[in-house]
Amino acid sequence: MDATDEHPAADYRQAPLEDALRAHGYRAVTVLGSVGSTNTWLAEHVARRTPEEAAPPALEAVVTGFQTRGRGRLDRQWVTPPGTAVTFSVVCTPVDRAGRPWPQELVPWLTLLMAHSITTAVRELTGVPAVVKWPNDVLVADRKLCGILASLVAAPSQGAPTVVVGAGINVAQEELPVATATSLRLEADDAVPTRPELLTAVLVRFAEVLDRASSDPAGQLGAGGELRRAVEDGLDTLGRQITVHLPGSAAPVVATAVGLGTSGQLAVRTADGAHHEYSAGDVVHVRPAPAAPGAEHPASRDRDTDQRQDAGAGPRGAAEPGSTRA
Repeated sequence: MDATDEHPAADYRQAPLEDALRAHGYRAVTVLGSVGSTNTWLAEHVARRTPEEAAPPALEAVVTGFQTRGRGRLDRQWVTPPGTAVTFSVVCTPVDRAGRPWPQELVPWLTLLMAHSITTAVRELTGVPAVVKWPNDVLVADRKLCGILASLVAAPSQGAPTVVVGAGINVAQEELPVATATSLRLEADDAVPTRPELLTAVLVRFAEVLDRASSDPAGQLGAGGELRRAVEDGLDTLGRQITVHLPGSAAPVVATAVGLGTSGQLAVRTADGAHHEYSAGDVVHVRPAPAAPGAEHPASRDRDTDQRQDAGAGPRGAAEPGSTRA
């Protein structure tokens, strides 16, 4: 059944979704016709859970046909017409397979792990060459297909934090209000999956990468880690000449993106050889730098491994209670 403005979630069926996802560690999947924000709804739901319901590592998800007060990083508004996007949030408690909390500095990787899961699912289902733009976007040919927002909703004095990761993927729009956005309908022609198909694929991939990370968090996400390398390989920002726009009146920084830090920060090298690191909360925008006359197009940038570096960083990259990490 197609979604409509009156029933924007009519194509989702809660029982089949839960049946499909239970084997992948999801305790529950809630379908809402419309809601202000899936991240906010899920955070409020988390606050009402019993200790048994909150026990890690079980996942929970909520999906809506229409999000009326969606927001992105830095409280930017996220608006899509009813029934046209896959809009969802997942709550997770990052622990290793022995039940021990991930190191605090690794928690911000959840945003990039979700982005990696989305690009993997999109590529597998449609063949569309989706890539990740640091810190929280999925692009196709430099146009935005998806935005992601992670929020730390509970940080106990002992034990693992509880994190909500939300995303909105443009699926059925045939027109977008800005030229910098796109949808699967515009990119995939006849290969557009249904929203339940795409949602299921993304949630399965996210559960898989979480399990992979939890096998050895520091080893998988540390320098040279297998999962970290997979994330980096899909990160379109690395190797590009970029402009980092900072808050306030600070002058933009023009540099080459050369790697990721311990907490997923972006490491850059300026023309004078200086190295800097930026967490998602440090920046307003990261954009391709204007190409010099006769310069190579950014899309053909060098992606050799010697262009990347591991930029070690402490816990400053980790989300704090009530803050957003994008």
